[in-house]
Amino acid sequence: MTRAMVSKLQYIALGSLIGFLVGHGVGAGIFTSARADKRALRSMLDELQREHDALKTEHVDREAVVGHLREKAASEAVKRAHLRSEATDEKLLRIAHEHALHDALNRHAHEHADLENSEEDTEAPDKLANDDSDDASARSLDEARRGKESEQENEAKDSAGDASEDTDDGTADLQYKEPPLPHGYEVNGLDLPKARAQNRTIIVVPANLGYIEFALNIICSFRALRISNYVLLAMDKDVLSEFVTRSLPVYADPGLPFITSKSAQWAEANFHKLVCTKLVPVTNLLKAGLHVILSDADIVWRKNPFAHLRWDLSLTFSIGSCHKSLRDNADLSKDKVAKLNTGFYFAQSDPSVIKLFERAYGVCKRGSLTGDQPAINTVIHQDLTGHDRMQYTYGFFDGCLFANGCVYFKHLCANDSKSDPFIVHANFLVGRKKKIKSLAKSDLWNLRCHPNPDQYSPTDRPKG
Repeated sequence: MTRAMVSKLQYIALGSLIGFLVGHGVGAGIFTSARADKRALRSMLDELQREHDALKTEHVDREAVVGHLREKAASEAVKRAHLRSEATDEKLLRIAHEHALHDALNRHAHEHADLENSEEDTEAPDKLANDDSDDASARSLDEARRGKESEQENEAKDSAGDASEDTDDGTADLQYKEPPLPHGYEVNGLDLPKARAQNRTIIVVPANLGYIEFALNIICSFRALRISNYVLLAMDKDVLSEFVTRSLPVYADPGLPFITSKSAQWAEANFHKLVCTKLVPVTNLLKAGLHVILSDADIVWRKNPFAHLRWDLSLTFSIGSCHKSLRDNADLSKDKVAKLNTGFYFAQSDPSVIKLFERAYGVCKRGSLTGDQPAINTVIHQDLTGHDRMQYTYGFFDGCLFANGCVYFKHLCANDSKSDPFIVHANFLVGRKKKIKSLAKSDLWNLRCHPNPDQYSPTDRPKG
């Protein structure tokens, strides 16, 4: 049998097989199954399309929600900006009101002082003498003034009764009870100055253990004037512990490095370090938004000076030389630096003042014989001679009303109509004993303010 015949027979057999399968319905089943698979596939595709459309719709909805949230956030930002603007306007109005109030008080005080001076000129012209009067005449006038004040004080005591009592710590109450200290305040921090400040103004009295007697003396003068917006700044750990024990308003600045627990004399190395560090707490108080009156502990406040604070200047200093007056914002000494004193000054909370104090502290740390006073002098001199315009203004208190040791104890204002000072600073006197003796002779040292009056030797024991 040939190969062609075999192939033909195979073809015939295959055709017969297909016919048999078709005849028995097998082929129909195969084709039917294929059509079912196609329908299932189409159904799956339709389902996937529906899911895709649903996801697309969900995405669109989500974008709409995100857009809405963005619009809401933008609206809230606009509201916050509006509120900040209103708060700023309110703050500016409040500051303007405060300044207007202080200006009014200053004008009233000056008018009152002018009225008193005119009355004194009318009633007692013989009390005025020329500037060349000798020290004996000046002392007589001063003693007469003190005698008149003593009579007035005795009359006030008689009318009010003997309401003056000594507190347990030995300091005199002097008819005035201070507000209680904040309960549980943190000693190492600014809680106390912030709590006791009035009109954002705080009096700071630095003291170390060697100056504790002077600190007690100035507290008596505060209480006599009913002044309570003051704090004692502890310059060493010993005085901090002592004042806390006495329940006095004392705090310690965490950034203040303690120097010594002993009294430091002027021109000693420890003295310069001690006064240099005073810049640290003052700067921190200014940064906290408080105006600062710094008063050394060896100052006595005789009258309330708040009406005479210079709100027109960024900084107001007491005079650091034997002058009764100095011009504002001017070079006055041979080295072109005004003779300011940092034992008593008023600093307003202002960015330019803060920067000045930070620069002065940098000068302090670099120098071996510089304290806060020459450091501030140096920075002001740099600004006065530099090309950039000074961002702050500075000036001086009246030298007769805010008297330093030279002006007061040498009676340089005895023949002046302003011979009755608000404060007296016992500077220009070197040594604790000399300061106490000079203050006592002027009836500015009150033994009732001190717990141990027997500690003074017969040679330096004050009267009282």
